[in-house]
Amino acid sequence: MKDKELIKVYIRTEHGETVCICKRSNKGCDRRCDKDIVERDKFRGWEKTMLNRYGK
Repeated sequence: MKDKELIKVYIRTEHGETVCICKRSNKGCDRRCDKDIVERDKFRGWEKTMLNRYGK
């Protein structure tokens, strides 16, 4: 089972800061963006969504 996934995105940066990041299949603007591939951990933050049998 893979614990990382690669996502193809468009990234717009201004003055060295990331301003916008859009998935390539769902670009929402007409601005010039750079193509890139980012890596995401599939299980990041899963501890916050899990409950034990006492509801905590």
